[in-house]
Amino acid sequence: MKKIFFILTILITSNYINGQNKEWLKVIREHKTVENITYFFDSNVPYKEREFDIELCRKSIKEDLAIINEKEYKKVIEIEFLTSRKEMLKYSGLGAQGLAIFERDIIFMIHKNQNSPIKHEMMHMISMDKWGDTAESSHWMNEGLATYAGGTCSKYTLEEIYQYFMQSGKLIPMNTIANDFYSANDMITYTQSAFLVKYLIDTFGFDKFSKLWKEGYNNFNKIYGFEFEQMQNQIKSELKIKYPKDIEFNWEEFNKGCI
Repeated sequence: MKKIFFILTILITSNYINGQNKEWLKVIREHKTVENITYFFDSNVPYKEREFDIELCRKSIKEDLAIINEKEYKKVIEIEFLTSRKEMLKYSGLGAQGLAIFERDIIFMIHKNQNSPIKHEMMHMISMDKWGDTAESSHWMNEGLATYAGGTCSKYTLEEIYQYFMQSGKLIPMNTIANDFYSANDMITYTQSAFLVKYLIDTFGFDKFSKLWKEGYNNFNKIYGFEFEQMQNQIKSELKIKYPKDIEFNWEEFNKGCI
C-alpha cells in the first residue's frame, strides 16, 4: 500500500520579534511519497493536477529506462514542483523550466499542463544513476540524451531539425559542442546533440555510447574506431539522399523555444 505524507509548513503571525510588531506570511507546501520519490507541491495546485504530474513522472521513468535499455530506477529522490520561472530562480538558482541536481538527489521543475520538462529532467537523473556523471567533454551527451527523451516543443523531428541546421549553415562545430557546450545558442546545441545521441545509440548501441559518456569526446576514435567527422560526413550523405531539396523550416518560431 502506498504511503501518503503531507507536510504543512506554516509561518504564523508573531506579535513581537526583536521588540517590534512583524507580520508574517503564511506559506504552505505539501508533499506525497510514492515508492522512491517524494513530490512537493504548492498547496494552491489542485490535487487532480498533482496526481497528473506524479503519474507523468512514473510514466516518464518507464519510457526513459526503455530508451537506454535499463530495467529499473530505485534511487530515492525529491521532485519540487514550482509555479513560475521566478520561483525556479529563487529556489534552484536557475530560471529554467527544470533543473536536475544529481548530487543533491533533487529535481526542480515548473508545474505546467503542457510541454512539461519532467521526462527531460528524469532522464538526467536516471542516466547519471546508471552510468555516473559525464566526462567534462560529454555534457553534450547528457543534454542531448535528455532532449531526445523529452522531445522538443517544435513540430519538426530531430532529423528535420538537423537537416535544417546543415542546409542553413547553423550546425555548431563539434569541438565547441564538446568543450564549451553552454556558450552557444541552446536551441541549436540541445537539438543538434539530441540528434547525434539518437544516431549513435540507434547505429552503434549502448556499450560504446556509455563508454564515450564516461571517457569523453577526445576518446571517440578509440571507442568507435573512426573519427567523429567521418560519422558526420556519413550523416550528411544519408540526409542528402533523403532530402534532395532544402526543407521548409520556420527558424524564428523554432528559436522561441518552449514557453
